[in-house]
Amino acid sequence: MNEKGNLLILIVLGIIVSVVILPIAMKVFWPIDIIVRIMLVFVIIQTVRGYLGNSVLTLLVCGILIYFLVIKWWWIAASSWIFLTLLSFGFFGVIVWGIGTTMKKG
Repeated sequence: MNEKGNLLILIVLGIIVSVVILPIAMKVFWPIDIIVRIMLVFVIIQTVRGYLGNSVLTLLVCGILIYFLVIKWWWIAASSWIFLTLLSFGFFGVIVWGIGTTMKKG
């Protein structure tokens, strides 16, 4: 059969597992929970400061985002953060490679 298609499915499943495993690890091990939440706070502060500069509005927006993304919806923020981190490292280039090899005819 088509072995390249099976490899692509395994790669996609591996990426999904790597994104889902962080919130599970945060729930099970509290040190990981604390470290990831601190990293999320720093990412939020740096991103908002990059867009708005240093002002009172920056502190207000940071406070609102930290409340919602770090305290209330931490599992969504952690999954999104690890997804974007893997994406920025080019980890998902494997998918493009896999699709390119399965789409070739010949």
